[in-house]
Amino acid sequence: MAKNKKRVAIFSFTCDEGCSIYLIEIFNKKLMEWLEKIELAYFLSVKDKVEIKDFDISLVEGVISTAKDKKEIEKIRAESKILIAMGSCAATGQPSGQRNLFGASEAAEIKTELEANDYLPKCLSIKEAVRVDDEILGCPIDENKFIEVFEKYLI
Repeated sequence: MAKNKKRVAIFSFTCDEGCSIYLIEIFNKKLMEWLEKIELAYFLSVKDKVEIKDFDISLVEGVISTAKDKKEIEKIRAESKILIAMGSCAATGQPSGQRNLFGASEAAEIKTELEANDYLPKCLSIKEAVRVDDEILGCPIDENKFIEVFEKYLI
């Protein structure tokens, strides 16, 4: 790895993965330029899984919906210097956390399923689960806002 390159990781939790898909479109325009400054260390959409360890910048989309997700986001936070909530789900919990808006009867209908599959009582935005250093709103993310936020951490 070239000296001073930032180790970047991209993670998806419960969501439609629209931000990751859109990020690939942004990469079509910017990745060659960014590769001088980054090592894409973790991004399951484009490379095999590697150990979650020692990231300079982690971009995270989706909501935390299970106890397993909660443990994983806590590990990602511990292994990331900068953690950016990417997209509306990560920043606000919506729209992927729609079950949080259910009334009592709807919640009762899914209670057994939630308990059987170790789901949390409510979906958590990334910033409800761990400390977040920055966020990029949008569903999917806005290209210009993503570039602005991401590039400020490449210095």
